[in-house]
Amino acid sequence: MNRLAKKIGILSVIFLLAIAVYFMWNQRNTEKSEVMVYTSMDEASLPVVYTQMYGRKMNLLHGYVQDMGQTVSREALTVLPQDRNLNLGIADYNGSITGIQYEVRSLDLSRLVERTSLSRWDQEDGAVTANLPIQNLLTKDKEYLLILTLDTSENGTLYYYTRIMWTDSTNGKDMIDFAFDFTTKTFHYDQARDLTTYLETNNTEDNSSLGHVSIRSSFSQLTWGGLSMEPVGEIRATLKDLDGVMCSVSLEYQAARTGAGDDGELYEVEDSFTMKWDSRRIYLMDFERSTNQIFSGQKNLFSGKRITLGITNPDEVQTRKSPGGNCIAYGINRDLWTYDQKQGHAVKVFSFRSGKDDGLRSGYNQHDIKILSVSDNGDVDFLVYGYMNRGIHEGSMGIALYRYSSKENAIGERFFTPVTSSFEMLKEDVDQLSHLGANGMLYLMAGRAVYGIDLNSNEYMVLADSLSEGGYAVSSTERHFAWQEGSDIYGAGVIHLMDLDTGIKREIGGGEDNRFRPLGFVGDDFIYGIAKAGDIWSQNGRVMDAPMYRIEIMDQSGSIVKKYEQDQSFIADVTVDGSRIHLTQVVKMGDQTFSVSRQDTIVCNQEISNEELKGIGWYASEDRKKIYFVQLDQEASSKNVSIAVPKKVAYETTEVVELKSRPQNQENRFLAYAGGHYLGSSRSFVKALDLAYDRMGVVTDQNHEILWNRVNRPPVKSMKNPMKKGGAFFRNLPDFAENGVKEGVFMIDARGAELNQILYFIGQGCPAAAYTGQGGYVLISGYDQYNVTLCNPETGDSQKMGLNDATAYFSGLGNDFVCGVILE
Repeated sequence: MNRLAKKIGILSVIFLLAIAVYFMWNQRNTEKSEVMVYTSMDEASLPVVYTQMYGRKMNLLHGYVQDMGQTVSREALTVLPQDRNLNLGIADYNGSITGIQYEVRSLDLSRLVERTSLSRWDQEDGAVTANLPIQNLLTKDKEYLLILTLDTSENGTLYYYTRIMWTDSTNGKDMIDFAFDFTTKTFHYDQARDLTTYLETNNTEDNSSLGHVSIRSSFSQLTWGGLSMEPVGEIRATLKDLDGVMCSVSLEYQAARTGAGDDGELYEVEDSFTMKWDSRRIYLMDFERSTNQIFSGQKNLFSGKRITLGITNPDEVQTRKSPGGNCIAYGINRDLWTYDQKQGHAVKVFSFRSGKDDGLRSGYNQHDIKILSVSDNGDVDFLVYGYMNRGIHEGSMGIALYRYSSKENAIGERFFTPVTSSFEMLKEDVDQLSHLGANGMLYLMAGRAVYGIDLNSNEYMVLADSLSEGGYAVSSTERHFAWQEGSDIYGAGVIHLMDLDTGIKREIGGGEDNRFRPLGFVGDDFIYGIAKAGDIWSQNGRVMDAPMYRIEIMDQSGSIVKKYEQDQSFIADVTVDGSRIHLTQVVKMGDQTFSVSRQDTIVCNQEISNEELKGIGWYASEDRKKIYFVQLDQEASSKNVSIAVPKKVAYETTEVVELKSRPQNQENRFLAYAGGHYLGSSRSFVKALDLAYDRMGVVTDQNHEILWNRVNRPPVKSMKNPMKKGGAFFRNLPDFAENGVKEGVFMIDARGAELNQILYFIGQGCPAAAYTGQGGYVLISGYDQYNVTLCNPETGDSQKMGLNDATAYFSGLGNDFVCGVILE
């Protein structure tokens, strides 16, 4: 009996212990399930595509998981062979391609030219070759959009984009060969002597940095300032434009400095060429080299009161300090780092770079990082925006918000929002406004709209949409945002002014006939103008401005600190430059008629600093010239610096946020490009022209059709019957009020352009109108090296005027031109 009781007792204890162990195990797992589970960022897996062109592998194309329309069409231009059979190479790393299709469309996507599915392609060792038998449905020398679609078993449907053109011209091959030869020779001092004839060395050019080299730089700059540099790996060529005799090519490659010891200096380089073909020679119209050192994070770069970044460009660097100043976050060449000055601890927080692939995908440069906030404990909030090279969003164009936790040494994604925009246009928006408010709201500009995203719920509101150029303003700190109601670019009844840190919003208005216009900020003080509803300045049927009778400056408390108003005088053409406000005074001469009286400048008593470059310095190196560094407050000892990377990247709390607005007006905009890069856009053709002019660039419409090209202008043009040749242009001239297409002619307000700039339109076969006062005008119908031909629209008679005399004559009349592009 005692033995039985003993056994029962032992078994009971074991049972109780088992129950206790079970509950402890279950509780521990329950606790673990409430802790964020981290997973490493996936390696790049999407195939990349390249075209076979002129006997070279060119135009490396990256895949998108979303339909991008024509927004990324300017990434590359592919010239078709004479038989139109386009050969493609596809690096299919996972061997997952199950189908290949392609479409050919007009650049505006309105017309489907061809849709074809391939029945066969060749595949061997992860390399796929395919032939696209494009049909004989193309117009020679006209650009179309090719959309290549790959069906894959691993990543679903992927989209690849390139413009295509079928042409008889072989000029492109000569100019691409020239670009390769030019870049190769720059690494060999003796061979590079052949290139001096192409340089336009100018003493005013900055030769202090190897980060930027241009056609105006010295020969020493062109040849790497005497450094022993050599290219590493392939030189990747992308044809950007081929328009008549003009060609734009981008060459991208990595370069290393030999003899750099254990430093392992590696550089990302882009050479951009704009060339003009002639039967006698090729003219180099513009050249730019951008060189940015890849920050290795080696300990010897942390020394004294500096973190040495190396050779780079200022626009590739940003920094931000924590409130207490101890922790510094700095972005360099698409990588994000932090440094704890007290602990001497550095962290490479984020980078798409990978040591496990060939760099074609993880090293793709169509994205950037923006630091939003840094905490004293080392936590960092930051955006990654553009093309996603790796991870769960690979192949998406979008914006992701991340938080780095110093305590966990891990990154958590807060949200991701896809966008359909080119990276450079997205960057333009994000650079204007992306602000993390103290109220837990993230404010973003994307696609001409501003959104406020609640980071607690990932719900969003549309703060403002259909923003028109001149209808909004953002302070330099991005803390304050102002916008007007409605689509009238010359003012509204109300302006909204919002403090994005607190969420407090003010409304500026008053007076039944008053129209308010946001003009800009000096620091965080808001500048706006007030006009009367009927005061419109019109000339030759087109509105020039709506002159304002007063300018006011409001500080952050809402108090008016400055008023600018003068009797019998109005204000037009206001620009804000730092702490200076430049304006034009005009006087009213009659109904909708004003005359310029004088220029004036308001100087504000505020010190304006570049926040992004705050904490960044440079020094002159004996061999490498200008070297950039992060300025520290405390001494750093190389041997004591510790360097780490985040252990994990977490996606469990992320959410895909689809940002949608309701566009109320589609503003017609002109886009400026040069050297294969987007320079900016404007509703004013002349402003876009000014952006492109010095860079030998082009101006396109919103569908990326070239409207103006500085290089591709014939030396002589003469129209025998301009009234007939420009019939549609001539018929629509009397009622012309704004830019747009009429009867197959793109009518363009070119008021303010120089005569030599508008001769391009005559060279393309459409006369231009030059107003001579009181509504009268002449047609410019031809030109040569010395003269322009002017045609009287009433009589049809033509006469010649010397080019210099005509330039002075039309300049005295305000260069009031209307031009046209005849569309096919």
